[in-house]
Amino acid sequence: MDLAWLFPWLLFAHVLGAIVAFGFGFAAPLIGPMAAAEPQHGNFVARLNLRVNTRLVRPAALSMAVTGVAMILVLGLDLTKNLWLDIAIVLYVIAVLYATFVQGKNGERLVDLTSTPPGPGGPNPEIPATVKKLQQGGMILFVLIVAIVFLMVVKPFR
Repeated sequence: MDLAWLFPWLLFAHVLGAIVAFGFGFAAPLIGPMAAAEPQHGNFVARLNLRVNTRLVRPAALSMAVTGVAMILVLGLDLTKNLWLDIAIVLYVIAVLYATFVQGKNGERLVDLTSTPPGPGGPNPEIPATVKKLQQGGMILFVLIVAIVFLMVVKPFR
């Protein structure tokens, strides 16, 4: 049975999943400094980021695996002959695992750290260190996402 007619629909769902999954991450560098300028709102921003990541980003990112595999099957792609796709898949797996297990853990930690008001000694010194880890992780994810998009659009290695 020829399923090639499904490809445009799968591609649409795949690209939409990418926009939903990774679009918010491109706004984070704008949101973080705003939270730092108004520390009284830090916990809200930390909870917002965590909620968006767990309820929107992760499901959308995981949906991309499903639509990606479906597109490979519908097109009958030979992964041994599409190096660009192999590299993109590896980078995607790294990004999803890193976002889930490293960034997610750090995001949860930041929510915990900002859930109590500062004590007499001022804010918890672990807060800036955790924010720095999240910023560095965000940069890593940014590079991975840009590399994946480049590979998917340009297909430089055939």
